[in-house]
Amino acid sequence: MSKSAAPARNPRRHLFANIFGTLILLFPAVSLVVPRGGNTAMFLTVALGAIVLFTGRERGEICSLVRANSHVRLLLISLLLPFFSILLVEILHGRIVANTLDSPLRFLLATFVFLGLRRIVDVMPKWTDLSFATGAIAAAFMALYSTADILAARAESSFLNPIHFGDIAVLLGTLSVVSIHWLSRDKAWTVAFKLLGAAAGCYASWASQSRGGWIVLPVLLVVWLMWRNQPLSGARRVAIGVVVAVLLAATFSSHVVRERFEMIRSDLINLSAGNPNTSTGIRVELWKVAGQLIGEHPLLGLGAHGFRDAMPAMAASGELTPLAADLGKGEVHNQILAYFVDYGLLGLLCILGVYLGPAIFFIRSAQLQHDRVKNRAALMGLMTAVAFAVFGLTVETFNLKVTVAFYATMLALFAAFAYPVGSSDDRPPVDKR
Repeated sequence: MSKSAAPARNPRRHLFANIFGTLILLFPAVSLVVPRGGNTAMFLTVALGAIVLFTGRERGEICSLVRANSHVRLLLISLLLPFFSILLVEILHGRIVANTLDSPLRFLLATFVFLGLRRIVDVMPKWTDLSFATGAIAAAFMALYSTADILAARAESSFLNPIHFGDIAVLLGTLSVVSIHWLSRDKAWTVAFKLLGAAAGCYASWASQSRGGWIVLPVLLVVWLMWRNQPLSGARRVAIGVVVAVLLAATFSSHVVRERFEMIRSDLINLSAGNPNTSTGIRVELWKVAGQLIGEHPLLGLGAHGFRDAMPAMAASGELTPLAADLGKGEVHNQILAYFVDYGLLGLLCILGVYLGPAIFFIRSAQLQHDRVKNRAALMGLMTAVAFAVFGLTVETFNLKVTVAFYATMLALFAAFAYPVGSSDDRPPVDKR
């Protein structure tokens, strides 16, 4: 008879769960407002996940999980592939640059969070789901401080520019409202707190003037409305529709929002008239040059920092203006192009994998698990993957360690809740007597 892979009844499980819950509760807030806070919280979470994973683990448990569940296998490959792909490409180029491995390493480390946390989700404290509202409210206070006290033109933190700050804030605001009645039936004050978190996230995004966040908001709300894996009553669908309408109206009725989108049209007019030195124009020119360089080096790319190092030559040849080339030393302003141009086809595969792999995992998990907690976790995980895929169309999201730490940790968190130990054929090898 085979033994279930249910976690061993270690008396420390509740202690581990409370520590995990505290870290998760604080993680979004410290990622946005505390310098090095997000990375520190992630490393603590990874360490705790490893301890939980290797405490009471049965022999063959992980191998059995990976062999029996194709969607788990896909998720783990998606998280492991960036580190090993980039390392391989850099070895083939004969130049390994340590700081280019920092971000891919965080995807790898997130596997410990997933594999460890999924063993104790059944005893996780219910207040863990206040994490998103807490983070969004912290972002709103930081936005208020940066714009009203230090008079920044756009809301940001001391280590996150307005684009990344606003993007993460709007995602947290959305997750805050989606998490209502997630881990338990929320009391009235908890619902109010989560709705306040949604409003706070939208305010921080508005104050950041980050258009990427505004674009992703209706996309996430459509994903929410179209989510079929959990039955919704007519009243609940109406309630979701009202929330969608309010959030969209509050965002797009703003003069600031309309003005920022009008700037895109103005920038494109200037670009067609021969002036590319605008926010949108520079992005378009950088994308064109990236496409050209990809065509010249499609297999292995240019290597570590290859696009950045190509900028002086591009400016000298006149293919980019000096301003565009100078900004191109910082980033390509597209995450997929950034990996493709520097790391070739393997880079393209791994960057698509970190979006599509988790998305497929969450959709499949929802098809296998039909209770509220697991399905809602799958929905929020899918939203996170979709959001970062959209963010990455106009800005590099993984060139900062804190943003990749945020994304990887959130994926691992939702994956653990969406597919915990005991979900399916999650069994160690058969013991025969």
